Amino acid sequence: MSKEPESELIVYGPFHNTFFNILRSFRRKYPEYDINLTYYGAHPNPTIKRIEQEVKHGMQTADVVMHPHYTILHLKELGLLKRYHSDLLDAYPSQFKDEDGFWAGIAIEPTRAIYNSMTIKPDDVPSNWSDLGNPKLKGKVAMQSVVDKSDGYYSFYYFATLLDAFGERKWEQIMKDFVKNVNPQALPCYHNLHKYIARADYGIGLPLPLIKVGWSVNTLTLKDVPNLAMQRSIAILDAAAHPNAAKLFYDYLLSEEWQRKMGTDAEGLIPARPNTKMKYGAQFPIDDVAFFPTEENVRKISMYVEKFQQVGLP
Repeated sequence: MSKEPESELIVYGPFHNTFFNILRSFRRKYPEYDINLTYYGAHPNPTIKRIEQEVKHGMQTADVVMHPHYTILHLKELGLLKRYHSDLLDAYPSQFKDEDGFWAGIAIEPTRAIYNSMTIKPDDVPSNWSDLGNPKLKGKVAMQSVVDKSDGYYSFYYFATLLDAFGERKWEQIMKDFVKNVNPQALPCYHNLHKYIARADYGIGLPLPLIKVGWSVNTLTLKDVPNLAMQRSIAILDAAAHPNAAKLFYDYLLSEEWQRKMGTDAEGLIPARPNTKMKYGAQFPIDDVAFFPTEENVRKISMYVEKFQQVGLP
């Protein structure tokens, strides 16, 4: 970023407190520019729809978008992103940078399920995905809906990734048993699942970012499921009115300074920058992780919808 940044920056992002805090730390980092910041926080799908409409009608829209990775991939598929090759990405593995230069990964959210050990008896705790079809779990499982995508595609792409991992025949049988025997409760947003499991409204919740657990809530690791994680990514919109300020902000999120701050202060978000010091000294083994979704997953949405309908996923 060589040109002087504009005096304004518009950022679209999630409700996550960490991303609210980015704006404050960014302004403190560059007080000489006195950039006026506007932040719009919303779920991923409303964000995508808002950007589409603003661009379609020639309205001012975001300069920068930072959201779960599928949001950025959808915007790329729609042709709404600007190429930007930040020099800071030289420090990042290939998983966290788009080969076309349209996005960068800034954080990692491991994906798991959780269960309430007071609700689910030890003998009934699933060890494989096929165990989730146990009739003893009927009425005890909650999931983010793959049909109601009003908030996002997190669960949608989780089940799509399982389809790719298990193979079509095995996946169809497992999911039919799951739907028939368990009748999972489908919710539009996954953010409240942890609360529902903690207070024993349900015994098992999935899928979920691997956030701090407590009370009687434990992480549920399924042996036949790949070690999955989703990125939080950042991109600059092609219609950005303040591209230089956007590049400055983009670089700040990739910087060692902010990545270290995120690793120290943020719960459930792991820095994407290698060798970043974290609060508990933990290291995340990215070589053993399948990041989802891929661009191919995004292009195959219609196929996944058809498969989900066939097995009755809610």
